[in-house]
Amino acid sequence: MNKKFTLPPVFIWLLATQLEAFPDHLKIEDFVYQPEIRTVQLYPITGNPWQSQLLPPVILKDGKLLLTFDKLTDQMERLAVKIINCTADWQISHLSPVEYLQTYNEFFITDRQLSFNTKVNFVHYRFEVPPVQLSGNYLLVVYEEGNEENLFLSRRFMVYEPLAGINAVVKNPVGVEESFRNQQIDFTISYGNLPVITPQQIRVMVRQNFRWDNMQRDWQPSFVRAYEKVLQFDNFMPERHFKGGNEFRSFNISNLNTPLFNVAQINLHPHVNKVFIAADQSRNGWAYNRLFADQNGRFVIATVQGNRDSGTEADYAEVVFTLKSPPLQEGKVFVTGSFSDWRLEEPYQMKYYPDEQAYRCVLLLKQGIYDYQYSVLRHNGMRDDALLEGNHGQTQNTYEIFVYFRPFGARSDFLVGYKML
Repeated sequence: MNKKFTLPPVFIWLLATQLEAFPDHLKIEDFVYQPEIRTVQLYPITGNPWQSQLLPPVILKDGKLLLTFDKLTDQMERLAVKIINCTADWQISHLSPVEYLQTYNEFFITDRQLSFNTKVNFVHYRFEVPPVQLSGNYLLVVYEEGNEENLFLSRRFMVYEPLAGINAVVKNPVGVEESFRNQQIDFTISYGNLPVITPQQIRVMVRQNFRWDNMQRDWQPSFVRAYEKVLQFDNFMPERHFKGGNEFRSFNISNLNTPLFNVAQINLHPHVNKVFIAADQSRNGWAYNRLFADQNGRFVIATVQGNRDSGTEADYAEVVFTLKSPPLQEGKVFVTGSFSDWRLEEPYQMKYYPDEQAYRCVLLLKQGIYDYQYSVLRHNGMRDDALLEGNHGQTQNTYEIFVYFRPFGARSDFLVGYKML
């Protein structure tokens, strides 16, 4: 007679209280650790692969996520993945993986393919993220199999349960100058489905256009309607307003034989093609207008031949950005978007050419449709997106509201509400 083996409760408790050790250089953010890693995307799996790429990595507990990225090499590597639970403010939680995963916390990337019919060789990796058992914040880490110190990339994602109701509206603030430049998010949170003892157990975060660098954290309610179990957020304070910004600039390099939208010239070369984006100018002080729909800073990998596998058959090209401008005394100029993780770092910095009276930057990008903008890193270390792009209250932006709840005695935060505007 076979007996079913079960672990003693004490042993299960010991497993649950053992925390993993991580490399000292691991960053709890979207980050690429090796320059050969390109075109990292993490997005929900839906019926429309094109639209999926434009969605943030935020899913219900039964949703699915896909990670894709390339490495500029012709050698396949054995890679592994870990998933780390994080608190609402993106610190590694005190939960053990056995509390939020159904299996051992190491997964292997088996879907890897060499590029096909491209001038730039690369290996394309695809990985479907395994499900987690708890809602909350998570960090996905890719590293060399058998060597956790050799990190490739890290990406944040969120899993939520619709336990808190969110009603929200975007509007222009009161005041002439504010209404022309800024946007205000007012909303209410209904928490009647949660075992809330005090509203301080609820934390609220809001971000614009899927960007981590402009997330506003720990919003405090204007009113607590305890008898209704409702938190009301009327955000009149200027520090809780978002700058409207401007519609993003865009270009289309899904076809490397014929210039498409905002492409001035394509030079075909044996080893890598070169694409010249139409020269830009500062938009600060221009009247607001919306001629073309943008993707709120995102990008989509695609080729004009719809029957091709864009993962392996979309080629890379050297993309030349040109900004006609006198030299700026305010700081350094960068070209940014979700393709750069919005970072103001050396690869995306533009160099000034006095003879041309222009800034220029060359980036190696994969075929697709991209949004971008020009940002300035001021001498005081502050980022300024409006100096070259302008700032308008009528700009159409995407906002996300995240509602976290931590029960008394819990060691992490649950994501119990999510709203995209």
